[in-house]
Amino acid sequence: MRRLSGILLFILFSVCCLAQGGNIYYIDSQSGNDSHDGLTPEKAWKTFSIANNKEFKPGDRILLKCGSKWSGSLAPKGSGSDEAPITIASYGEGTRPAIDGGGTVKAPVYLRNQSNWTIQGLEVSNPAPERGYVYRGGILVENDNGGVQRNIKILDNYVHHVTSSFRYAYDFHPHQFGGIAVNVTGSKGTDKLQNVLIEGNKVENAGRTGIVVWDHIFAKYDEASTGVRIKNNSVKDIDSDGILTYGCDGAIIEYNVADGCGSYREDGGFNGSAAIWCTRGSNCIIQYNEAFNTHMLEGNADGTAFDIDIDAIDCIVQYNYSHDNEGGFMLFIDASNSSGSIVRYNISQNDKTRIFMVAGGVPPNMQIYNNTIYISEGLDTKIIEHTWDEAGNINAPWIFKNNVIYNYGSGGYMIPGTGGIFSNNIYWGNHPACEPQEPNKITKDPMLESPGNGKRGLDSLSGYKLKKKSPALKAGAVIDHNGGLDFFGNKVSVHDRPNIGAN
Repeated sequence: MRRLSGILLFILFSVCCLAQGGNIYYIDSQSGNDSHDGLTPEKAWKTFSIANNKEFKPGDRILLKCGSKWSGSLAPKGSGSDEAPITIASYGEGTRPAIDGGGTVKAPVYLRNQSNWTIQGLEVSNPAPERGYVYRGGILVENDNGGVQRNIKILDNYVHHVTSSFRYAYDFHPHQFGGIAVNVTGSKGTDKLQNVLIEGNKVENAGRTGIVVWDHIFAKYDEASTGVRIKNNSVKDIDSDGILTYGCDGAIIEYNVADGCGSYREDGGFNGSAAIWCTRGSNCIIQYNEAFNTHMLEGNADGTAFDIDIDAIDCIVQYNYSHDNEGGFMLFIDASNSSGSIVRYNISQNDKTRIFMVAGGVPPNMQIYNNTIYISEGLDTKIIEHTWDEAGNINAPWIFKNNVIYNYGSGGYMIPGTGGIFSNNIYWGNHPACEPQEPNKITKDPMLESPGNGKRGLDSLSGYKLKKKSPALKAGAVIDHNGGLDFFGNKVSVHDRPNIGAN
């Protein structure tokens, strides 16, 4: 029955391919032969040598035999069309087809200045004995003075043990490389990305970054890359950053899980890292993600679950679950041009060092509202901290409203500047002398169902719902443009007083 199902799927796949045009090419490392034409499973190629020298056409498929293994790099040429992309995928039954770069190639799967491609269902690795100044990737799609590169899909791949440089060198930034990277490396502002989807991938033991979309021309936001979506991926034990967008307008990072980012330690090296973040972009949204066990070097401002970084305009972090991160929940950086950062409807449980870190000045019009923070006994987590103040405007206006703070730890508040407006927050547990004094302050038990008992997954957080007699009910301040929904999907009125906290 299983073999029959496989045959039916193969027939259906072939019919779909014929419907959109193009040829199907097969590669089989065990039974293939490079003297074949590659057009049937029985006449499959054996290596990548022919594929790497062939310019593929719209609608073509390059199918790798399940259970096959190769060393080196698959780097085919050509571009698909919007209606008929070119696809790299698998066929047959068994384990994923595996490509090991062995640290000797730029990437085991590599596309340069090509559009309309789908890469799906592969296992990819590129380990090396040392990082050096060599930039390596797992799956790498590169726009090198290639104009507008569009419609890239990277789906359901397993990428692991990718060793790339951890140091700054030459014209490249180490953040640009890692497990899955889609990069603009050209020098022209007209070089950009349109419509990148990275979904359902598993990336482990990779660096420097797990998943990154990077457009380094960010001086003008009309030159930014657009249509970027990174969703439903897992990244684990990543050298530094888990998931990152740079130079994007409107990127959406959602439903991802980041575990153990910032795991690499290099003596004398810079290890600033966050699990999931955006920078040098605008209108980016980070939502419905879980980030935990992010590591931090002592004395470093990073190590947080989430970050809205330098030159980020009107970016939002919402509906996320942060827990057990060494550096804390949230980092804001305004070293030059950040503004309009919004952090709302998130749950932070037992994050360490600090919950909110403001570095390099306060991003003007920053808004922190309707979050629920839980800090267990024995932790000395600061709720708010700031550093590097000389790099920006420390007195810019910002708000901190409608948040629930369970502070059973010993940490306090280091509030940046004089522009913060605090109101309608609930403070419960310990009350340090530096706790904000504010209008409509509540110091009663918020009466949540079972706070502090969140496990793995956003679906484990029902304990953060309010009980029927909670003092948080209808006690918040009205916030303009409040997003319309709370953490649990309940509607939030734009007219009536909302609840306090993420529920």
